[in-house]
Amino acid sequence: MQNNGRFVISLDFELYWGVRDIVTLDQYEAQMSNELEIIPKLLKLFEEQRIHATWAVVGLMFCDHADEMMSSIPQQKPTYKNENLSPYPYIADQTIDGGQQESFHFAPSIIKAIQKTKYQRISTHTFSHYYCLEEGQTVDQFNADIAAAIRIAEKKGYNIQSIVFPRNQFNETYLGVLQEQGIRSYRGNPDHWIYREGYSKNDSFLLRAFRLMDTYLNLSGHNCYSVEESADSMPVNIPASHFLRPYSGKLRLLERLRLQRILSSMTYAAKHGLVYHLWWHPYNFARNQEENWIFIKKIIDHFEKLNKQYGMVSMSMEDLTAQVTSVKFDENRLSG
Repeated sequence: MQNNGRFVISLDFELYWGVRDIVTLDQYEAQMSNELEIIPKLLKLFEEQRIHATWAVVGLMFCDHADEMMSSIPQQKPTYKNENLSPYPYIADQTIDGGQQESFHFAPSIIKAIQKTKYQRISTHTFSHYYCLEEGQTVDQFNADIAAAIRIAEKKGYNIQSIVFPRNQFNETYLGVLQEQGIRSYRGNPDHWIYREGYSKNDSFLLRAFRLMDTYLNLSGHNCYSVEESADSMPVNIPASHFLRPYSGKLRLLERLRLQRILSSMTYAAKHGLVYHLWWHPYNFARNQEENWIFIKKIIDHFEKLNKQYGMVSMSMEDLTAQVTSVKFDENRLSG
């Protein structure tokens, strides 16, 4: 296998389900709902620049309407100690009936547009935006959730091969469920203490502060890795390298550092034949759209330079999984 660097992009596509326990629906509409305008622009950019990406979609969003949602909900639901983490009481109390209400919860046409765009793949972000490390929930409840996510996706004609854990709450004891459900890869976390356990509303101020600083300064390292490292696990672990934090007007004087933090790690991966995995949410671009758009184009332009200079290639999680599986097969064949 050629020792080219690999540039992986994954996006967590959640609509209101991903922030329901943090902001009100009115706040989402005011601050984040413009993500629906951003996605077609991203798809056009990705297709024009031949950028491969994985879109991890919350299963509830595949539904066309509330009736289909209600019939798709699994019997076993998460019993979080903090009941607000579960979307099901919200679903029971909320009337989702047409217009903007539906557009903030369901996105079948957008998912179809993603699927039809060259180089894009549909992944699962669990059915209910399920939190694998929160107190109270169980492996059986997670299994029911993943089964529901795959069921609704297959009903709509999508083949799910990978998963992104909501809030990056990776639970190693749940990997067996993924194998049983036919999921071949997942986005793991960087092996650094500020990212290792994913994200939670209960994270300390110190942890949040270090993550913010790591956006601008290289505190956690490049977080790049070889294809061979990913081949060590099944399902395949394709760890995130960096979160693309959105533009902040308050920190605009640090924009050069924010960009350099990403570009330098991409260059490191390209020079050393490693994987660099960048991720974000579409709603991260909903505010300050012009600044965020200029920023992502600079990243894509830099990738183009690395492609020409070092042969770096763009890959989805599914593309990389296929390569990793090939490496594993070759290793087994040679050792057999």
